[in-house]
Amino acid sequence: MKLRGRVWKFPQNDINTGLIRKQMYNHLPPEEQGKHCMEALDPTFAAKVKPGDFIVAGTNFGCGSSTPAHYSIVALGIPAIVAESFGPLFFSNCVGGALWPILCPGILGLVETGDTLEIDTDTFEVRNPASGKTLQGEALPEIYCNMIQAGGEKPYLKARLAREARS
Repeated sequence: MKLRGRVWKFPQNDINTGLIRKQMYNHLPPEEQGKHCMEALDPTFAAKVKPGDFIVAGTNFGCGSSTPAHYSIVALGIPAIVAESFGPLFFSNCVGGALWPILCPGILGLVETGDTLEIDTDTFEVRNPASGKTLQGEALPEIYCNMIQAGGEKPYLKARLAREARS
């Protein structure tokens, strides 16, 4: 699958789940959580981002608690986060929530906010079409790719159980 979108760059390291979406919004439906996505770092982000755009981040993005802050990102229609590295719990939450967590060392040097980025989720090649430069992201295990493409952990498991019941 090929994804193409505009970049929103957050170069800080160690952006924790509380900075992605404050815990005080945990009780809200995902659509409402989206209105508060990244507001601690850019109060206007949720109003400016468009479906199909990407977050590009530094190291250890999503570190901290197991708070499902990815809901706020998904609610905005963002299909992928490309980062130098991820917090492990956040990474797992992304896969389960059908959000591509693309691990791509060097990404901060490839793009700036406003650039267009292309991501090939089959090869994990990440490309800046304006500069023509590419980076090789780290491939996800096939089961993770299947889970994301199915719409997340629950739809994936539901479809798998249905297939097994028919067998």
